[in-house]
Order: sequence, then C-alpha cells, then structure tokens
Amino acid sequence: MKKIATIILLLVSLSTFSQGSLADTSIRNVRISFHYSRENFPDSWQSSPINATGEQMASSETQRSKAVIVKALSKYPAAAFEKDLSVVYFLKSMQFYEVGYGGTNSTDALYLTNNGIAAGYNDLYLEQTFHHEYSSILYRNHPSFMDEDGWKNANIPGFDYNDPENGVGAIRNKQSSQDLDTILCKKGFLTQYSLSGMENDINTFAQNIFSPSAGFWEIVEQYPRIKKKVLLLIEFYYKINPLFTENYFRILNK
Repeated sequence: MKKIATIILLLVSLSTFSQGSLADTSIRNVRISFHYSRENFPDSWQSSPINATGEQMASSETQRSKAVIVKALSKYPAAAFEKDLSVVYFLKSMQFYEVGYGGTNSTDALYLTNNGIAAGYNDLYLEQTFHHEYSSILYRNHPSFMDEDGWKNANIPGFDYNDPENGVGAIRNKQSSQDLDTILCKKGFLTQYSLSGMENDINTFAQNIFSPSAGFWEIVEQYPRIKKKVLLLIEFYYKINPLFTENYFRILNK
C-alpha cells in the first residue's frame, strides 16, 4: 500500500509540470534546473585549466528529463538527499579541459547532458548518468563507508587504475565506453571506463545496481570478482540507509 501511494504521489508530481517549460521545479526537495548559465558551475571551474562551458538544453527535452529524474529519485529514501544533493542541472552539452562530458558533479550538485534520443541520450542513459554522478557525491561524503581495500582486492593481481586524471584522459583518448564488457568482467571491471580510476569504477557499478544495463545481473552471477564488488557497493549504500539491501536492488527494476 505504501509503495502504491508513493507511485501515485510521484505521478501526480509529474503531471503538474507545464509542457515544455524551462522553469525550475523541485522534486523531493531537490531543485531541477533547465536554465544554462556559466555561473551554475563553481567559480573554480570557470577559469583555466578547467574552463567550464555549456549549452542550453532544448525545451522539447524538459518533460522527458523530468520523467527520468522522478524515476531516479524515487529509488532513494528522501533522507538520502537532505545533506548530499540540492540541485540537478540539465544542459545540452558541457566541456571541461576542452573535453565533452555527459555528466559531472560538484559539492551538492549534479550536471547532466541531454541532446535528445537521436543523439544517444535515451532514458536509460540519462538515469544511469544520474546514479553514476550521485554515487561520486556519496562516496566523497561518506568515505569510511566504502571498503576500499576489499574493492581493490577484487581486481586482478597487480592492477593499477590507468588514468592519473581520474577519467579526463580516458574521455579525451576515447577510452570511456560504458558498454558491459565480459572480457573485462573476468578481471573485475564492468566497462572500459571502469579501468580509469577507482571512483569511476564505483560509479559504473552504481549506475547498474540502480538502473541495470541488459544482462547486468547475469554477469554478477557469472563473474566472482564482479559479484564481490557489487556486494561491497551494496554494503556501502546500506550504511547510508538500511533500505538498500541486496534484495532491494535485485527487485528494483522488475
């Protein structure tokens, strides 16, 4: 009954959005903004070497973006946002270090790009990017909740994450694929991008436990190193809120 009431509340909230409007709105006390301004980025990002820039997202994409965010936020208890997330900005595109980004995060803000389904920004991509970036904020704010030694021990012996720029180099060198890769899964990694840094590795697992790519849970059962990391990440989220159990994640998208 409680779950049904929550779904009804979220649908009612979604129905109140004006069609094609760029007006900011609030969902579960998180502000959702569709107005691009360079001032949305932290001051330290606006000068060299970061040189943050962005583009205004098309108003025709606001409704779909809002629907995705309603779905994404509904997977967390409201308390998960009280201290860790205040605003989500949507843009058409953005660049840092002269490199295009699909998403990023700052202290308590997420920045997500949406340039339309035809350009590859489908609902799965948008939702996974939300969970991906939000996991960075949670990991940064609750470092003691993550068993980092256990995580590294799940990798193949002798492995060292290969991007000293923590993902920037991977994006610049076109080594940032988020497609599930069974060859890498044997070594403990879901995707090519996972190899670039521990935080990026965690991000990629987070996006899949909340909004799994096709075949994700089958991969978890098939590859022991992947399963170990999934259980460590679920333990991390459980420490944030006891709602987050293995069973919760396994039935979340059924």
